[in-house]
Amino acid sequence: MHLLQVSHVGYAESMNVPLFRRRIIRGSFSWALFLCLLTLTLCVAVGASTTTTTTSTTTTTINSPDGDIIDCTQILAQPAFRHPLLKDHKLQEVPRNLPNTAKNEDGVSGWQIWNSRNGSKCPEGTIPIRRVVSQDNGDTNEGTFPIRRYAIAHLNSTTKIYGTKVTMSVGHPKVAQPGEFSLGQLWLASGSIERGDMNTIEAGWQIYPSVYLDDQPRLFIFWTNDAYTVEKCQDLRRPGFIQTSGNVLVEGAIHPHTVAITIQIWKDPNLGHWWLSVGPNSGTVLIPVGYWPREIFTCLSDHAESVQWGGEIVDKYVSGQHTTTQMGSGYLPSSAKAAYMRNLEIMVNTGYFQPTYDLVVGQTNPDYYVIEKTSDTSFTYGGPESGAVHLRVNLVFLYLCFILFLHF
Repeated sequence: MHLLQVSHVGYAESMNVPLFRRRIIRGSFSWALFLCLLTLTLCVAVGASTTTTTTSTTTTTINSPDGDIIDCTQILAQPAFRHPLLKDHKLQEVPRNLPNTAKNEDGVSGWQIWNSRNGSKCPEGTIPIRRVVSQDNGDTNEGTFPIRRYAIAHLNSTTKIYGTKVTMSVGHPKVAQPGEFSLGQLWLASGSIERGDMNTIEAGWQIYPSVYLDDQPRLFIFWTNDAYTVEKCQDLRRPGFIQTSGNVLVEGAIHPHTVAITIQIWKDPNLGHWWLSVGPNSGTVLIPVGYWPREIFTCLSDHAESVQWGGEIVDKYVSGQHTTTQMGSGYLPSSAKAAYMRNLEIMVNTGYFQPTYDLVVGQTNPDYYVIEKTSDTSFTYGGPESGAVHLRVNLVFLYLCFILFLHF
């Protein structure tokens, strides 16, 4: 999630239904009939508890096939509006000039598990929020000092950037240690880590067992306005991002049949908000998910100074050993199974997206994670293949044996 600089609360509560003890009723038949009807009403309410109100702000609860519980929450009651900078913010409608917007969102849904079976979606005026089962906010700085490994692409020139669009394959890499993650994402950034004013907008897919409690790739978003110090805001767990769609679940698991997703971030030239749109595969018909309001940013309030695309993993370096956590699909770019990002586009004015140019790629640990440029608008990345890891371990073992042999 952190940019490589280049030189729970639960949302629903249990229904509070009173329990009645059976007792003998003496009196008229009308009293007995009244109590029977009352009991029947309560039983119906309890039986429907998976699809009815669980809090004053939740209208519907959806049980996902993968075990997730999704609360359809009133749009004005979402966490974003608790941010102190948004106390006077008015909810925005999807801009009419937002590029690549689907006219019928139902035709673009189904690429996430929660609505893949029967096209479930939240009622109008509500948004889906995954009920939080982990209080981990995504901070990996507990216990040990993690090392972040990157394989990224960026532009070799500087320009004002008002948006980006990319199609990225969805991988299922293995995450080896608690507190580690693996992801594929894009970054839009302005400011500086050194000055402490780095602003970023980030989105992609991520496998993060310590946060999501499983090993499924999930849609994630992230932002910071202070170089990842206090404001480290992942998904909807911290206020900031305002969701408008009832069809897309932030934190929602991506269906195994979904090979790739397309992510677009676009700055509204009129109001200055950064809009997120997502869709399956490499289509140009996307669902507007919501927006990062301009009020929460300082350096990103006008434009982004840089954009990056690629993979990142966290290495906890347990017992002084490099992690075996995989990046991308776990395959190196030389493999046909390697992860990819294609159709890279940027917006350098407020009019239209254009293909990237002068693309540069690089990695921080080429012995394990590699990236290869395939064109000015695409690249492959990933690693380490299991055979390569085993080979390095075996070589180290043989070297130690040789040293011991010479010593004795």
